[in-house]
Amino acid sequence: MTIPTALPPPDPALPELHTLLGPQAFDIIESALESRIQGAIPSYVRYQPGRSLTVSYRVRPMDSTTPVSMAAYTGPSRIEGGAVVESGSARISVWGFPDDPALPGLPHSFRQPLVGQLLGEVGVLDTVRTIRTTSYRPRRRAVVEVQTAGHRLFIKVVKPNQVQALQDAHKVVAEHTRVPHSLGFSPELGIAVLEPIAGTTLRNAIEIGETHLPGPEHMRALLDTLPRMPTPRPGLVDRFRAHSRFLEAVIPDEAARLERLGVAMEPEAAESLVPAHNDFHSSQLMVADGAITGLIDIDTVGLGFRADDYAMLLAHLHSLALTSRNGSRFAEYGKTLLPEFEREVGRDRLRQRVAAAMVGFATGPFRSQRPDWPTATSSRLAAAEDWLIL
Repeated sequence: MTIPTALPPPDPALPELHTLLGPQAFDIIESALESRIQGAIPSYVRYQPGRSLTVSYRVRPMDSTTPVSMAAYTGPSRIEGGAVVESGSARISVWGFPDDPALPGLPHSFRQPLVGQLLGEVGVLDTVRTIRTTSYRPRRRAVVEVQTAGHRLFIKVVKPNQVQALQDAHKVVAEHTRVPHSLGFSPELGIAVLEPIAGTTLRNAIEIGETHLPGPEHMRALLDTLPRMPTPRPGLVDRFRAHSRFLEAVIPDEAARLERLGVAMEPEAAESLVPAHNDFHSSQLMVADGAITGLIDIDTVGLGFRADDYAMLLAHLHSLALTSRNGSRFAEYGKTLLPEFEREVGRDRLRQRVAAAMVGFATGPFRSQRPDWPTATSSRLAAAEDWLIL
């Protein structure tokens, strides 16, 4: 049996918070599986205080050495599919990967016969060799990598009512800059089949010690190619408010620090909206031989602020500097970008936005259920403050 080392404060409006993050989760999972388990570890949490909770678990069945992925949800949305477990007055929906009730395309993207059929519909007739999940957020999205004899492809799975917008974004943005080409999509399943982009992520290039990396001029040139999409996206200062409320709920000892940070988050007047990625960081950029080869995960492309894109990249590098065993590489690379970014958008504006982005990244340790999540959260908030006083 494995339980987390720390629990957030109780949520009177959502008592299932402690049920699903504490030892009672074992009973919930066993009831849904109708079998015993050896252990379970929460691996991802999406928590809206007072409203809803989704938790992923790595589960070890009693009769197997191979862990499986399970997820549980409680909240106002009605879930069709999976098992329903009663806990007090709450109804908790539980399912096993890949049978996510909100993502009907996920089973089609993970089971070999269905993947082969899916690829055949977009003209790829090779035998499927390997299927690997690269990311999964229950009830939200997933990405599955598929290798065939002659192709490497990615299947992106979203809710069916979101896939048309995803397809349209790929089509429009691809006319202006290098993004994954979509071979086709399924409105019924919420699936888009995407080709890969050459190279490796900037994050990986830094991690492995590549010394020839793109400079700030490459970042500016890439962002300059983004088309003017009609949808405005919330900026980092706007998102700070939601992140701050969340962090106050899970780690109330940091309320005073968050209040101090909030004082510095007053948005500047007369800042023009421009084409922006709005989630621009080192895992979204593909690079090779010191050049940017493309941009992935373009769901957030729309109107935004150039300072926010630069700040998100710097904050991501700073967060990795805190956690990676090669953290000094991320810190040094960030230092090479900083002077030119400050010159372009202004020192105070940029540093305010980096601080806001760091507060967003401070939610990560809790969401990923790191055993030391309270300490890791506090270290990111301290780093956010540092950006405002440097």
